[in-house]
Amino acid sequence: MTDMTATISLLADMVATPSVSCGLDGQPDDIHGESRMVELVADYWRRHRIDYQIQPVHPGRDNIIARIEGHSGPSLLLEAHTDTVEVENMKIDPFDPVIRDGKLYGRGSCDCKASLAAMMVGMTKAAESGLFGTITLAATANEECGYGGALAMTAAGFAADGAVVGEPTELRLATAHKGACRMSIATRGVAVHSSDPDRGLNAIYAMSEVLQALRKHATELSARQPHPLVGPPACSVTIITGGQAPNIVPDHCEIVIDRRTTPGETANDALEQVCEAVECSVGESVDWTCEQIFTGEPMETAVDSEIVVRVRRALEEVTGDSSIIGVQFGTDAAVFSLAGIPSVVVGPGSIEQAHTAIEYVDIAQVEQATAFFERLCSG
Repeated sequence: MTDMTATISLLADMVATPSVSCGLDGQPDDIHGESRMVELVADYWRRHRIDYQIQPVHPGRDNIIARIEGHSGPSLLLEAHTDTVEVENMKIDPFDPVIRDGKLYGRGSCDCKASLAAMMVGMTKAAESGLFGTITLAATANEECGYGGALAMTAAGFAADGAVVGEPTELRLATAHKGACRMSIATRGVAVHSSDPDRGLNAIYAMSEVLQALRKHATELSARQPHPLVGPPACSVTIITGGQAPNIVPDHCEIVIDRRTTPGETANDALEQVCEAVECSVGESVDWTCEQIFTGEPMETAVDSEIVVRVRRALEEVTGDSSIIGVQFGTDAAVFSLAGIPSVVVGPGSIEQAHTAIEYVDIAQVEQATAFFERLCSG
């Protein structure tokens, strides 16, 4: 069995192993939780006599971290998450790793078990002839709903000279990505019988004024000077709820806002700008509150940094493409970057296939990714 075949075999086993994210409050069950993936990864390390440790993240949900001492050289972290998004409404069996027309199908095949499998086999192969610096490979929990595994690592004081985070970039090097600041805005009214609405105050009507302000704010953001790699910031209203019954004037309405930040912005900047846009538009005419409910910061690493130079060299040798891109989505790379670890994002697969009803990854690209990670670990 060749190394590339070993990667695809490992990836198929991973796809057949359910690891749907529990979110922040959910509990592991037959398909949710990362414990089955942790055991699969642990079995691989045991068979290859590579030391690892288990790091708790949430109850029953752990990181698994392997480490191989190498020759003199900068330390490197390879990281990919073990959890996936939900499987509802998929048009294929999410846990049946069907191979057809050069593609491997199933939930997590693209995002991002392909990266993890390629990293594991690539590092193992490189270790046979000696690594350039100490390599740590972390398979982390709860990336999809809050970067929990990466945060647990940095909270425990993990350090490295550079990090490569696996996500679907079509094996192109991303040195920057957007962040996300999510907020909820609630409007309050007075509930009365809908037969006499003038006695009350309709919270949904009040929210319509807030929505107009946010639409104007989103238009202004899209017109800003774009970041050269990730474009302009963005703001979208993604959820709205309100009302109790058809015959009651609603006293409450709530929306969720997804504000995408660019490198140089912070989540607090985004929150303040949203609040200012609403305040300037509605003034005291609407009773409203705003609360930040999620933060994922943007990330950018200098193109002349050691990790970028090292990754570009390996990509050039393996793929012939060492160009630099930015991506629109957030990753664990921002967590490591904020902890002082220069980080980049690269992995097989396209984000266009991630989270979809028919998720898949191109097998040839996964095999190429294995060769890339082997070369990266060798120096």
